Amino acid sequence: MARDESERYRFIDNSEWNENFSLSESALLAKILEIHENIDKERLQGGAHKAPVDFFTPLVKTKNKLSPLFSELVSNSLFASAKNIIEPMMRWYEDADGNFVEQFQTTGFNQRIWELYLFALLTENDITFNQKEAIPDFICDSFQGEFCIEATTVNPSIIEGKDEELPQYHNLKDLEDIKNNYYPIKYGSALFSKLKKKYWEKPVCKDKPLVFAITDCLSPASGKDSRASLPYYLYGYRHEAKVDDSGSVTIVPVKIEEHTWGKKVIPSGFFNLPEAENISAVIFSNDASFGKFNRMGLLNEFAPEGSEMIRTGLRINHDVNAIRPQSFSLEVGSPSYHEQWSEGLEVYHNPNALHPLSRNVFQEAANHYLLADGQIKTYLPDFHPLGSITKVKHLE
Repeated sequence: MARDESERYRFIDNSEWNENFSLSESALLAKILEIHENIDKERLQGGAHKAPVDFFTPLVKTKNKLSPLFSELVSNSLFASAKNIIEPMMRWYEDADGNFVEQFQTTGFNQRIWELYLFALLTENDITFNQKEAIPDFICDSFQGEFCIEATTVNPSIIEGKDEELPQYHNLKDLEDIKNNYYPIKYGSALFSKLKKKYWEKPVCKDKPLVFAITDCLSPASGKDSRASLPYYLYGYRHEAKVDDSGSVTIVPVKIEEHTWGKKVIPSGFFNLPEAENISAVIFSNDASFGKFNRMGLLNEFAPEGSEMIRTGLRINHDVNAIRPQSFSLEVGSPSYHEQWSEGLEVYHNPNALHPLSRNVFQEAANHYLLADGQIKTYLPDFHPLGSITKVKHLE
């Protein structure tokens, strides 16, 4: 593969097939050396191509209002791996709105990174795009059929011209109140706004599964706390663990009627709202972050020479009597380390959906289903992180 006239990686040639792996590897390396001698000619695909776009040099109209996160991505060497993989990925992403670069550099940075993550996620799952118009964000075709995705983010409210600050907690009771009420209301605001748009009435969405994709952009780390709050709001249930004298755990569903924070009160159970039956599922990840792009950059050889990364976090504990997650610490560049874009993805299926989304669309994700008794049945991969931090250990 090599970059074409638009700087996108494209197939240009392959070696002959051989059942012996070592001989195939040798033939491939020989082919690479042969092509590299004349790469400027070999990489040309012919036909019409869009001119390469410079995503990282600030546009004239954005210089005085750059997103701090965009500036960090461009200037901080700790994020060089992320920047190096984002650049070729963005060349494949179709800018249906026509303002991707401007928003990427300014007020829409979080939203654009979220959309770029979704683009990588869908591509990894063999999903193709039929993007005939800008809305919804992704018009998809898969082996399980066609479906649509509309992306949204949970953002801070603007108070007197400034982003609101996250509520502080001083004890466990405060934290539980935030998780049970503040975060569900923030998710509810974003999702209800999308519900009112009635995307299912658009011809491109009609009679197809429609998915809302959401992530928490309240702060760089808030998604790790708020991830448990999303199903509270979607399903209208909280689940408590009861441990008996023998150590066996029983999960008890507790119905939630509403969420209250200050003067704000909203009903719980998004999937029970009028017309929410048109939403097939809500997908979520708290890992559409610099850490994720850094790791994927290293794994795909886009990191600077000498880069080393250590990833620490919490993962699902598969012990049926476990009430706490397991911790993990992994060296990202080690031969045993594997990661996909799907890793950490949560898919919350709507029990009332008119057009259910097949579980096979995102097989490597955690797929959640609400049962009639209020319990949730979840299909989990072997390794499912709940949140992690990636540290760049060394850069030469």
